[in-house]
Formats: sequence, C-alpha cells, structure tokens
Amino acid sequence: MNIKTIPPYLTNAVQNSTSAGKPGAQEKAAVGNGVSSDRVQLSKDYQDLAQAQKTITGTSEVRTEKVQQIKDQLESGNYQIKPNEIAGKMLDEVI
Repeated sequence: MNIKTIPPYLTNAVQNSTSAGKPGAQEKAAVGNGVSSDRVQLSKDYQDLAQAQKTITGTSEVRTEKVQQIKDQLESGNYQIKPNEIAGKMLDEVI
C-alpha cells in the first residue's frame, strides 16, 4: 500500500469542513428536540472562485471588433506599435 502526502488544499478543506460541522446552539437545540438538520457552509475561497467563474462565463473571450480593426490596420500597413505604452502596461501588471 502506497500512502501519499495529502495536498494542502485538501487538508484545508477537511479542516474547514470539520470546524464547520460542529453544531452551534441552534443545531444543538434541534438535535435535542429530536429534529435532525444538516448544514453546508462553503468556504470564502470557493465563493470567490464561483463568482469569478460567473463573471468569466458572462464575458466574451474575443473582442471581434477590436480584432477586425487590428487586422485591417495590419493589412493596410497602418498598424502603429507603441513600445513605451506596451512596456508601461506590462510593468503595471507586474507591479
């Protein structure tokens, strides 16, 4: 049998689920009354990821108008490269 190390993202998920699984006062009261209740709580990271995925899904990956504009400029020989602007934007993304 080969046991491998558990990746940190899985151990964090297990720790979050065990701490989230501890019943609060309301759940304890419900269990004491003979009523069973289950509860699921998603981590903040998962909620952020789900929101980002919704945002990405709602946007187009290709801006066809912009692509056509650049294509036309390239074909006509009028496309101007501005190295200082490109370098500035690259630095902005890094910083």
